[in-house]
Amino acid sequence: MVYERKTKKECKDIFDTANDFFETDLGLEGNKEGECVSYSGGGGHVKITCCKDNNKSVVEIQTREWDRQVKKFLKKI
Repeated sequence: MVYERKTKKECKDIFDTANDFFETDLGLEGNKEGECVSYSGGGGHVKITCCKDNNKSVVEIQTREWDRQVKKFLKKI
């Protein structure tokens, strides 16, 4: 599944929040590469991409097996 959200938060803040949520709280293994961060574990994955569009950040999340948690994360940002 693919989710997208626009927010006024900076990409760095999005990635920091994602790290706390997916890696620290859920125990997934994280890997950051440029404008993308991915997490894996439990038979699934989460890949988060963030880029600026004018004064907002566009966050795209691809996931398998972690939809419920991704929806919860999207509410945080």
